[in-house]
Amino acid sequence: MAHLLVVAPAPVLRNSLRFALEAEGHDVTAAASLHQVDRASLSFDCAVIDHHALDEAGSDSGRILAQFEPVVFLANSAAHPLAASSFRTVTKPTLGSALSDAVRAAIAARDAT
Repeated sequence: MAHLLVVAPAPVLRNSLRFALEAEGHDVTAAASLHQVDRASLSFDCAVIDHHALDEAGSDSGRILAQFEPVVFLANSAAHPLAASSFRTVTKPTLGSALSDAVRAAIAARDAT
């Protein structure tokens, strides 16, 4: 399957996302912060990034999201200011197949280009 990046500061959320995505057969690299990710040496088919991982980035958040495209952005609200900077925004808590559907769509869109 695909190689995914999961970035979420909260360990419970990060581990839950990793477990769910690995259960679907994806290879997952998980990190607590974007600073822990060596983007130059790793290649990802899709990134799943929690909005709290961008708290310290401030006005650079949109640029940072662009570096990890396609991004499935996890936020408390679909109206989050950074929602437009991502491929798709999934609201937390992630219920049902919303996350899986968003990841599959992001990978398909990436592969289509």
